Amino acid sequence: MSDQHTALRDAVSRYMPLRTAADFCDDNARRAGSKEALVDARRRLTWGQVAELSDALALALLDLGLERDGRVLIQMPNSAELFLARLACEKAGLRLVTVAPSLRRAEMESIVGFTRPEVAIIPATYRGFSHAGLLDQVRLPELRHVLAAWDEVPDGCLPLEAVLSRPVTDEGRRRLAGTRYGVEDVCQLATTSGSTGTPKCAAVPLYTRLLTAWLHLQRFRVGADDTLCAVTAIISGVADGLVYNGVCESGARVVLLDHFDPRATCETVARERVNVLPLVPTMISRLLSLPDLDNHDFSSLRIIVSHGSSLPHGLGHAAEARLGCRIMQGYGSVDCGGLCATSWDDPPDVRIGSVGRPLEGNEMRIMDEDGHEVPRGETGRLWVRGLPSDARFLDNPDLNARRRPDGFLDLEEWGRMDDAGNIYLMGRDQDLIIRGGQNIFPADIENLLARHPKVREVAVVGYDDPEMGERIAACVVAEGGASLTLQEVTEFLREQGLAPFKRPDRLELMDEFPKVASGDKVDKRTLRERVNIS
Repeated sequence: MSDQHTALRDAVSRYMPLRTAADFCDDNARRAGSKEALVDARRRLTWGQVAELSDALALALLDLGLERDGRVLIQMPNSAELFLARLACEKAGLRLVTVAPSLRRAEMESIVGFTRPEVAIIPATYRGFSHAGLLDQVRLPELRHVLAAWDEVPDGCLPLEAVLSRPVTDEGRRRLAGTRYGVEDVCQLATTSGSTGTPKCAAVPLYTRLLTAWLHLQRFRVGADDTLCAVTAIISGVADGLVYNGVCESGARVVLLDHFDPRATCETVARERVNVLPLVPTMISRLLSLPDLDNHDFSSLRIIVSHGSSLPHGLGHAAEARLGCRIMQGYGSVDCGGLCATSWDDPPDVRIGSVGRPLEGNEMRIMDEDGHEVPRGETGRLWVRGLPSDARFLDNPDLNARRRPDGFLDLEEWGRMDDAGNIYLMGRDQDLIIRGGQNIFPADIENLLARHPKVREVAVVGYDDPEMGERIAACVVAEGGASLTLQEVTEFLREQGLAPFKRPDRLELMDEFPKVASGDKVDKRTLRERVNIS
């Protein structure tokens, strides 16, 4: 082992055991093999079964001829198969190219062409869409095998169910003992949700997500007796860390939902006695908008972990009051990993208004445009370096050098830090509105306007103006289809004490907002394009 690897393992070991998710999984199987671990629409699996099935899949992938660091593409929704595939690749020493099931030909052509996978794991069809047909359109010669999940297995594909049913021998287990990754290895190649140009993939060392999850477990007070429910994808964000890695680390139980439906989520929380529920703010809003919300049983729910985009202050407080749980927040980036999180003992305004303190092992700076650190309380660009945020761009040294001078990653995000070290997000670079030479952060407006009783969702974007350069458009999904005027919005923001130059010039009422391909957050680029056209 190189001196660099030794130093890295020593650094990680200061915070957590040097164990991968697959190692923790096998530990759980030995210690509590009969305990239920994983539930989805098709399966209920104990820790013993999770360990056995992931062994079977790992060996099958090796039998297909993949060598160490070979690439396996997976485009599955939340499911037992996705969970098992992640464990299997850790055990087999293979790199898993994780792709959201909502991506289509334009994105997939770029991803497949860039990552060159040798094996793919897909549902033949999912929610009426043929993923097998999509893969046929973008398939390259390197992609030799396709494993198809669930009932329909098209010609030319291997049935994943048959692979999982293969018995695992002692010889097979000894083989996996020599192939499995360590915490320092790159197992996941995480794709972003969406450029049709040159792909931007993150090469994710296992320790980044493992350490993020370990720290989330401590800050959120999640343990072996808890049941977590994943609605957001377990290939990115808090569900990646807390649900996939964290469940393995803690020996907790997880329920996987393959898509978000407000009523089905409520029913799952009640039926499975869910304690911890990661959601993006849009999902929280849709839950609270259910007409019969009060008829659902949330007595088991202790925590909602908000992530993916900024949480409106009023929405967070409303969720705590209506659901009787505690709102926590996690903040991270596909480009690097986990960044910040709130803690159980934080006061409500910190838990709901901020994304908490940087994770242990992270160093965060807030810089002005000239590269100087700004005083506490002032807004600047966020930069980070550290073990939980140590993923790098795959095969892109120029981008790594540009975004990581001196080892710090430019998050291309604006924020401020309070005296206690909590980070308050103000918006991304492309979200900044410059109106008549004055910088306006959409979050300043969104956080206030979200408190309006007629506002269900709000997103503020800039639009081109020949006189001012840009003007401000407040895009709103009204509560229950209520009527709302620009005059009402302006008067409300005046009463809230918002400076006149930040008040919107236009109000755009919409039935729903465009979402990024993952479906987790508002696609502000598309929203801005629509506003500029209208």
